[in-house]
Amino acid sequence: MSSILLSFALTFMAFTLVPCIYRLIKGPTLSDRVVALDAMAMVIVVILGVYSYVRDSVFFMDVALVLAIIAFVGTIAIAKYIDKGVVF
Repeated sequence: MSSILLSFALTFMAFTLVPCIYRLIKGPTLSDRVVALDAMAMVIVVILGVYSYVRDSVFFMDVALVLAIIAFVGTIAIAKYIDKGVVF
């Protein structure tokens, strides 16, 4: 039963990437695109976490942690650029 639920969760999370990709491409403003990219990164982090649990491998958790940190710093940098026009 657990493997069926995990497979369903992975499939559902993969389908949640579709609206994010749509908003990333069609987003009317730069802010919409940044939020869509950040949402995509977080969904991928969750997918990696569940996949790490399924495969019983710590490697995917390391990748998820690095991706989450890079996505967070990137989102902050882009938000600062949108607000002030410079990153630093």
